[in-house]
Amino acid sequence: MREYKNFKEIERDLQLLKLQREIDKEKVLLSMNQTKESLSPKRIVKDAANSLMKNPYILKGTTSVLAFIGNKFK
Repeated sequence: MREYKNFKEIERDLQLLKLQREIDKEKVLLSMNQTKESLSPKRIVKDAANSLMKNPYILKGTTSVLAFIGNKFK
């Protein structure tokens, strides 16, 4: 336990604790906003589409299907 010599030291530590609490609160809010953004339907669909397009088998199948559909409309 820390021993204080005067009230000025106590006030200084209280101010530091108050600032640290504000920083921690902002970190939590930032984390919550990032989580909300990453769980939005638009983001989930975008991430899923990106993942699917990186798979070579799915990419080849998609290309073949799109080519087939394109030929049907010519």
